[in-house]
Amino acid sequence: MVVKYVIRVCMLLILSMGAINAQDSKNDIKKVAAQFVKGADEQNPELVKDVLEENSNQYVLIGGKFSTISASQYIKMLEEKKLGGEPRKITYKHAEYLGENLAVVVLNAASPKYDFLYQISMARSNSGKWEIVGITTEVNEV
Repeated sequence: MVVKYVIRVCMLLILSMGAINAQDSKNDIKKVAAQFVKGADEQNPELVKDVLEENSNQYVLIGGKFSTISASQYIKMLEEKKLGGEPRKITYKHAEYLGENLAVVVLNAASPKYDFLYQISMARSNSGKWEIVGITTEVNEV
């Protein structure tokens, strides 16, 4: 009887540790996504450089037309104050830790003028740092 109780307690602890680790991972990837959004909102290229993999691309859908923006182009536009500069409210739709080294975050970043729906793909680098490797964005007027 005592052995069964101990086994049950151990199993619950193991399961709860897995859930805690998964939640920590989700928080980590949400922070990376939020830093990307905040970098644009504040027109701060350094915040974006810290989380955006240098060879990544952003695919932006506006009015049914796609545009592709490289990481270097995006950062240059921030430096030149050609985009961003307006705070947006973030609402997370989905955050998934897909495996040890892959994750995805889906969020809305809404300003009074525009609503941005982001699907942000991430990978963990050899150093253990999460980096954004691809972004698909749909922009709609509010």
